[in-house]
Amino acid sequence: VSRSCAMHLPMNTVPKAITPELKSFCQSISPDRPVYVRSKRSSDAQTSACFDNVARKISRAGGSIAYGWAIWHIPGLYFEAEHHGVWRNRRGDLLDVSPQLGDVRKILFLPDSTAVYNPSQFRSNVIAPANDTPVAIEFVAMAKARNAILDRYRTAEYIAVTLSSTDQAALDAITLRLNDLWTSAAK
Repeated sequence: VSRSCAMHLPMNTVPKAITPELKSFCQSISPDRPVYVRSKRSSDAQTSACFDNVARKISRAGGSIAYGWAIWHIPGLYFEAEHHGVWRNRRGDLLDVSPQLGDVRKILFLPDSTAVYNPSQFRSNVIAPANDTPVAIEFVAMAKARNAILDRYRTAEYIAVTLSSTDQAALDAITLRLNDLWTSAAK
């Protein structure tokens, strides 16, 4: 589920704990261990531009970029990994300098040195059901269909603002279904 597009799902989907299921999901992406990273937006940071945000932070304060994945989770529905970069200071401490939906104080970050950012090659989010219930499986299928539409409009890390009327109609229907599934799972 691309977090940059509006849905009625909860804003803060940072996993509350690193469970065995979450570890398994993360290991399917990278052998590194997920870590909680403090999130403090830089004053010049832009939404959906983590790699540029980290580059600006490095130019001001030194340090380096840590490539990897921001991990999101809605219990009972899905796990998601979003290609992400965080700032590593000279001592090796990590800090998320990019704005996050819901103004979270920390994110769960999965380091992955192989996930180097290439602006001409967008990396799609990795999404998996949290369990094998029909609701979770359908939610992930809908989320993947939604991301497939949005990914066609990506230029570097941004989504073009104008979708075709056909794709917009499909996206609206998918978003409604995702909201319905989330509502039914929350009951």
